[in-house]
Amino acid sequence: MPEKRTELLVAPVPTGEKSEFPELAQLAAQVGDGRLLKMEYDYTKDVDAALPNADILAKTGNVAGAVESLNTLEKQSRLGSDMKSNARVVQHMVQMCFDGKQWDLLNETILALSKKRLLIKVAIARMVRSCCQMVEKMPTEELRMKLIETLRTVTAGKIYVEVERARLTSYVVKKLEAQGKLEEAATMLLELQVETYGSMEVKERVEFLLEQMRLSVAREDYVRASIIAKKISTKFFTKEPVEDQVQNLKLKFYELMITVGLHNNNYLDVCRHYRAIQETPKILGDLEKNKMALKCAVIYVLLAPHGNEQWDLVHRLVQMRDLESILEYKKFLELFINQEIISWTELGKTYQALLRVGTPANPATGIFDDSANGNKRWEDLHVRVGEHNLRMVSKYYTQITFDRLAELLDFPVAEMEQFLCNLIVNGMIPNAKIDRPNRIVNLKAKKAHVDHLDQWADNVRRLTDTLNKVSHLILKEEMVHKNLEQVSAIH
Repeated sequence: MPEKRTELLVAPVPTGEKSEFPELAQLAAQVGDGRLLKMEYDYTKDVDAALPNADILAKTGNVAGAVESLNTLEKQSRLGSDMKSNARVVQHMVQMCFDGKQWDLLNETILALSKKRLLIKVAIARMVRSCCQMVEKMPTEELRMKLIETLRTVTAGKIYVEVERARLTSYVVKKLEAQGKLEEAATMLLELQVETYGSMEVKERVEFLLEQMRLSVAREDYVRASIIAKKISTKFFTKEPVEDQVQNLKLKFYELMITVGLHNNNYLDVCRHYRAIQETPKILGDLEKNKMALKCAVIYVLLAPHGNEQWDLVHRLVQMRDLESILEYKKFLELFINQEIISWTELGKTYQALLRVGTPANPATGIFDDSANGNKRWEDLHVRVGEHNLRMVSKYYTQITFDRLAELLDFPVAEMEQFLCNLIVNGMIPNAKIDRPNRIVNLKAKKAHVDHLDQWADNVRRLTDTLNKVSHLILKEEMVHKNLEQVSAIH
């Protein structure tokens, strides 16, 4: 039998307060080429003594001399891998230049410190962050832009200051855009691969990507805008709790996606984007905006070509309770669900004013305005009505004349024929055939001889199965009655 082990009570060992990253500076310093070097000597006391002396010299007006007096100590702490002391010295050098208003010396010092041998990453990162805070405090715009360019030069290619470089670039881009240099601004911002910045917060990253999308759309580069949109996860917009700023980013994202979708005539995607906007808490709380988003969703789902996804989305929309607040649009949507022919002439009389003009109490969406795009969408709606009517006709007709079909579709005969040809080519009614000499449309495909034989064989098989079943039931009834007669005769 194994011996029973006695439990030993161990008192918890106090670990003290959590160490911050600066406190770990005594362990190792990461230099510019990625190596970790152990600190050889602690220069904390030397730095504590040198910084006040440099301040005294700077106050006399000799800022250059004060900076020069710290160069030796900066070199010693850097080569000695004293990360904490080196960071203090570097930050103090640029701060003296700023306090003394020596702007040229400030830029020169930043460039010089960033080119040192075995520079320590943490020290350079802290120096850049300090200088970024100085940008907004510069007295003139010219000096501010000069400092930004210096910092952008210093941070180029350095991953540990990528966030600061992105923020500085954003400032330059805004100024270029204000000056009308849209192409230059877009090119500069698109160079930033912010989706790979692990040190940047998700919210800030999304803001940068949305700005890249906006500038791409502004210069009509819709392909690049679509590529950037895929870098943004829509799950970010639905995380709980949903902040007001996140909702604004969501609305901005879907507005840009709607612009891209309209350019590509992807009406089904546009409908989905409007549904996402309508489900935003900020829009749900605003009755008018909620109604407008629903109206747009209804119209764009009907403008989309018929398909499984479109048909599913139509039925999802018609079941929404919010649609009760816009009954006219709900009735308009139900026209396409009912298995009946829609008269384009009657539809125009009933809904044209509602869809294209609107009223003060029930404003139009602007989708069918008087612009070229609005007129094109109205023509697309006419095409969708024709497609719906043709699907209904194909359910009841195997053959139909040109004149009768044109009458049912509300098209002139010439336009009807072109419309029908397009649907056949696009695969919407692939079995239809046009007999131009006889002016007849065959809406059902003509079966091959083999298909006829297969159908005949199947019919014969089902007939024989039925006869066998009937014969079996008759025989069963005869046997039952025969037994009953024998039993009654015995009694």
